[in-house]
Amino acid sequence: MNNNTDIRKTSESNSLNSAAQLGDLSISAPQSDLNTKKDFEEKMAEPANDTKTPEGPPPDQGYAWVIMVACFVNVIFAFGSFNAFGVFQTYYLEVLFVDVPADQIAWISTLCGVFTLSGGLTAGPIIRRIGMRYTSILGTFIACIGLILASFSTKVWQLVLTQGVIFGFGCSIIVNISLTAPALWFVKHRGAAIGLVASAGGFGALVLIPVVTKVVEVSNVWWAFRVLCLMYFVCTLAGGMLLKPRIGYTPINKIIDFSLLKDPVAMYICLSGFLFNIGYNVPLLYFPASLVQMGKSENLATNLIMVFCTFSALSRFISGYLAKKINPIDIMIVSHAISGIIMLAMWYKATSFGVHLAFYFLFGFFGLPFFALGPVVTAGHFKHEKISQVNGLSYLVMGFAVLIGIPSLGAIFQTYGKRTDYSQIIIIGAIFYLLSVIPLVALRHYIKK
Repeated sequence: MNNNTDIRKTSESNSLNSAAQLGDLSISAPQSDLNTKKDFEEKMAEPANDTKTPEGPPPDQGYAWVIMVACFVNVIFAFGSFNAFGVFQTYYLEVLFVDVPADQIAWISTLCGVFTLSGGLTAGPIIRRIGMRYTSILGTFIACIGLILASFSTKVWQLVLTQGVIFGFGCSIIVNISLTAPALWFVKHRGAAIGLVASAGGFGALVLIPVVTKVVEVSNVWWAFRVLCLMYFVCTLAGGMLLKPRIGYTPINKIIDFSLLKDPVAMYICLSGFLFNIGYNVPLLYFPASLVQMGKSENLATNLIMVFCTFSALSRFISGYLAKKINPIDIMIVSHAISGIIMLAMWYKATSFGVHLAFYFLFGFFGLPFFALGPVVTAGHFKHEKISQVNGLSYLVMGFAVLIGIPSLGAIFQTYGKRTDYSQIIIIGAIFYLLSVIPLVALRHYIKK
């Protein structure tokens, strides 16, 4: 174990990169060690040296919990607002733009999703110049500007620009920071902290969907934007004011670090995220509509979305907690495989409402661990200054998946499914989920080797 001793000595001499350098234990450790329960997360984040770092407060205690709460609140609104998008989409289709083709209206949600996922690549260079706290506050102002402008928008292209591009971009900055900060403050409980923060998007939908729905019912969508803007501003501004790195944190000064394109770990994470996201969009967008097709009410479908968000939020938190004892890559492999299988076994050609309901809840639990565990793998493998870049790159690729996947799925559903047959897109979703297992298996093999 001389290699491990050398790494520990290096960590003591350079505390800024201690957690990341100790993450290399997963590569240099004997293969037999990697098959035990002291898995990926523990080997990369457990050493006591990091708790004695003189340059900053000890991790996993004290202000670290303040950081976790602040990031949780930020993600409630940054991701929760997008999860509540269905309320706006319904209003656009049924009230505001009844004469506009649905594929044009879909560009509002598509670009909001793309920019929420991919815009975070700019966070690193901004943090380098103005710091983590002020970068998060900048994201708050950008997102709120988008919401205010959306509250005066009356055309599709205006909402594409305001709610889609501007609001989505502001959210992406906050999301990137909120997934990066816990990695700097937590070592022993890193997986649980990131998992809890990642789950906030699901919990946020439980808060925002009823609020937005009620405001739309008693007034209109424009006042819903203004109420959401006020809530967003107060909560994310407070969360942003609390943020700071534990020790000196200087991200690399690049929007895209092209050296990461040669890093197998980064590429495996990105490829799996791309494939998984296409598969995930199928039930996300089409399962509620399939219930209506079965004769169920739209109110029931909306309520089930909230139940789905509850299961997905619990899943992200639980998977992050389990990452302390089980290799997070193994959790994703099993979850993605189960998701693909149940899409074929329980949703494809199923006619029973009970089977559909069971599928939706199971999918909510097994379908989304990547959002929580992808950042855990990144934080365990890469140096602190590259964490934001890798998270941003993986979310950029997932943004491309949204940009490519949603219009393609819509075209297939329109052309081959005739807007009534969901079997083609269900098969596509299942295939992409199962394909996403391949780069995860390759990633596990590479790290073990």
